[in-house]
Amino acid sequence: MSEIFVKPVNALIVAGVDPDSPAERAGVRAGDLLRRINGKPILDVLDYRFHAVGARLDLSLERNGRPLNLRLIKRDYEDAGLSFESDLGDRVHTCKNKCVFCFIHQQPRKMRRSLYLMDDDFRLSFMHGNYVTLTNVTPEEWARIKEQRLSPLYVSVHATDPELRGRLLGRKEPAPVLPQIRELADHRIDVHAQVVLCPGWNDGAALERTLEELAAEHRVVTGKRAGVPSVAIVPVGLTRFRERLPRLQNVEKDYARGMIAWISRKQRAFQARLGTRFVWLADEWYYIAGRPVPGRAHYEDFPQLEDGIGTVRLFLEDARQVVRRLPARVPVPVRATLVTAEMPAPYVCRFAARLNRIENVYVNVCVVQNRFFGGDIRIAGLLTATDILEHLRAFPDCQDTVYLPERCLRDRSLFLDDVTLEEARRRSGRDLRVAGSRPRDLATALGLIRPGRSGRSLVPRWLLEAERT
Repeated sequence: MSEIFVKPVNALIVAGVDPDSPAERAGVRAGDLLRRINGKPILDVLDYRFHAVGARLDLSLERNGRPLNLRLIKRDYEDAGLSFESDLGDRVHTCKNKCVFCFIHQQPRKMRRSLYLMDDDFRLSFMHGNYVTLTNVTPEEWARIKEQRLSPLYVSVHATDPELRGRLLGRKEPAPVLPQIRELADHRIDVHAQVVLCPGWNDGAALERTLEELAAEHRVVTGKRAGVPSVAIVPVGLTRFRERLPRLQNVEKDYARGMIAWISRKQRAFQARLGTRFVWLADEWYYIAGRPVPGRAHYEDFPQLEDGIGTVRLFLEDARQVVRRLPARVPVPVRATLVTAEMPAPYVCRFAARLNRIENVYVNVCVVQNRFFGGDIRIAGLLTATDILEHLRAFPDCQDTVYLPERCLRDRSLFLDDVTLEEARRRSGRDLRVAGSRPRDLATALGLIRPGRSGRSLVPRWLLEAERT
């Protein structure tokens, strides 16, 4: 999210004004800084949307360094016609915890700048599905969450035992979360909970307690209009750069299989009590266990998609739909190499095999092992240019055209190790291209199907990964 590093001006910078809109008629211009609406500070787009619903808006702006007051007249709830350069006008709220599993602390130096930002911003939770701990929220921010009813929020719970949660978050004091969840529910704000599972820390009896206490906050139990609708469990991810950090264990194959079996039993019990499976395992559990991912019905309405839960299933579903649109042959030969990581490799290879049944099409898959981070990091979003270029050089049948998953670059142009796409092209001597998130995006990029109608995809990542906070 590049807007995180925009210089904070404590205002929203107007990027555009729609023609013949209320904002244009009021005299607002691109480049203006919107500081207040009806006397209320505007620090982000949530402030803007909350305070811009009325029919008469008194705008406090800044233009070329000088204050400017304008009155905007429109209908109630009519769009004023403004767009902004970024979602945030102030500095992103950062995390003061020292979580024992935090990925930020497991990275080497000289990586892409954004990788070192530890955000714990409730606004990014609401807008983008980022997970927050709620331990860094000020009283003023807490009041704002309730006033603006920012629902749902995605909260890193990890354990409901306050003492254990405090240790997991690296705090010296307990970190209770249930009182916060209950207060949010009282204000009709749902909380999707996350547990980063660390073997020997928050599993076993601790996990049983966490799930049961979170289930007790489900709206079916409490009778409230909001509560905890879902819980995600993701395995801890460890790199080779864990130095002077608490000792943690990898999730191994047998452990993953045991967890899948145990959660399946819990899901059946929750289905009977709550009418929902309630808790879901991240796709990585099935990869580690060597087990197929469940069918689409298992994930219900995909409440934890932002945490990488169900992305493999949706990838497969999208591939199945794309296959129906593929031609039997193409007049111009298509040859390309697809780059992917170890975890999504079986699914990308399966899709590539189907593409190769088209006459005049040949694609192969270069599976990149993450030597840079090492450990158990197997997702495409953490691939570096260094590893990709190394594997391409050694790949025996690398084609001149190579497609990369977009998630391993920021803004489709910069790798994690601060190598630009253009530099990677020069070093590889190949035509490196960036593919979209879905199988249909890849088929479109290869020229095998026509572009479909644009819209929000249910599959946000080709890389099929979970983001941990």
